[in-house]
Amino acid sequence: MRKFFFDSAALGESTVEYSLVTGTPDADKGEYGILVESGGEAALIPSISVSRFRALELLGMMCRGLVTPVTALDVAEDWLAAI
Repeated sequence: MRKFFFDSAALGESTVEYSLVTGTPDADKGEYGILVESGGEAALIPSISVSRFRALELLGMMCRGLVTPVTALDVAEDWLAAI
């Protein structure tokens, strides 16, 4: 898996980091996933999109909304349902 740092946001005394990932074990070539990490917790959402632009759009939305690893999957599911 290749991880590309996107942005981070302060949440209380913690920092939440958002990254774009490629080459996850269950992803085909050219698919993008999202990784949200904070305080020793992580949420990996592989194969969220084949479009790098769309995956980055979701990452930006998550960062602006201070999405944590606990809620990242729910937010991604809602985003997919709205497409």
